[in-house]
Amino acid sequence: EGDGTVRRKEIKAILFDLDGVLVDSLDAWHATFNEIRRREGMPPVPKGVFRKHFGIPPEQDIRLFFPGKTIPEVNALKNRFFAGQKHRVRVFPHSIPVLRSARKQGLRTALITNSTRKIVRAVLRHHRLGQFFDAVVTIQDVRHGKPHPEMALTACRKLGVRPPQAILVGDTRNDMLAGKRAGCLTVGYRTKGKFTIRRLGEITGIIRNI
Repeated sequence: EGDGTVRRKEIKAILFDLDGVLVDSLDAWHATFNEIRRREGMPPVPKGVFRKHFGIPPEQDIRLFFPGKTIPEVNALKNRFFAGQKHRVRVFPHSIPVLRSARKQGLRTALITNSTRKIVRAVLRHHRLGQFFDAVVTIQDVRHGKPHPEMALTACRKLGVRPPQAILVGDTRNDMLAGKRAGCLTVGYRTKGKFTIRRLGEITGIIRNI
């Protein structure tokens, strides 16, 4: 292990980010944010602007879109208004085959997301994805969201694996930072990690070739 390489037999778990990796929730979140802003008397955010900042840490989110509000206040508003938009969330075509394949290979799986428990539950239930995860870590289960490593470390602890035995798959720099700081192997989905993939399906090949 000294040279930093990892072999398949040492990989025991995969930690998945939710938004942008397993599901396309941009439209749902864009509509939710604009509903909250409308109720707060603020103008809507154009989709292009929203897309550019989608997936930033909660503190930055608030500074940009809900100035003057606290994280708990914004989380409460998100909880209240996201449910009405959950039908806009789409599961990417490769997600279920990849999750099934991880299961078949005997890998443990966790979901790590900066979303709240209520929202994650709504999405998992709506798309029947809950069955694919051994652990779910939301923003409410930790003190610090990504890019802090706490979420990845918590997931590893729940799965009973050491961080070097886990792959973290994410689509943002914050995901990659969280994984790297935790000591996991990072796989960037359309972003730069230790490995980079363009299609989620490629992850099975990476696991085979490690």
